[in-house]
Amino acid sequence: MLRTFRIGGIHPPENKLSAGKKITALAAPKQVIIPLSQHIGAPAQPW
Repeated sequence: MLRTFRIGGIHPPENKLSAGKKITALAAPKQVIIPLSQHIGAPAQPW
């Protein structure tokens, strides 16, 4: 099925890199880096 989007263009699913591949679970990483938005005001605080 071809789908069109309001933004424009046609996105046929068979042209995707992951077409025909199974979804696999990954192991959790030892470390994750989450960049925080910073500006000249108060320091960014994670929630």
